[in-house]
Amino acid sequence: MPKLTLILYLMISVILGILIGVVWMSIGNEGSDGEYFRALKTMGGSGINWIDVIFRYCVVLLVNVAKILGISYEELNIWIFIIIQPLIIIFLFVWVLRLRRKVKHLR
Repeated sequence: MPKLTLILYLMISVILGILIGVVWMSIGNEGSDGEYFRALKTMGGSGINWIDVIFRYCVVLLVNVAKILGISYEELNIWIFIIIQPLIIIFLFVWVLRLRRKVKHLR
């Protein structure tokens, strides 16, 4: 089990590193300012500064990743939050149920 945890942490670190690198490389690109402003207009301003900062960072990240993938910001949002995230949640739920069953049988 410790090997699996280590591998999972390494995979998450690599993915985060790639995403941060993509954002870092694209910060100087001024040709896509319109995309950033269009995406940021969807925010109503929560009044909580740290939430607004994280939201803006995530919007920039999503716009850059969408540009790399050749799709729109909105399409990437649909893929991530409507298709991929629910599938991951269902997969993890089934995995937890399976592990509980294994633990129950071991006792």
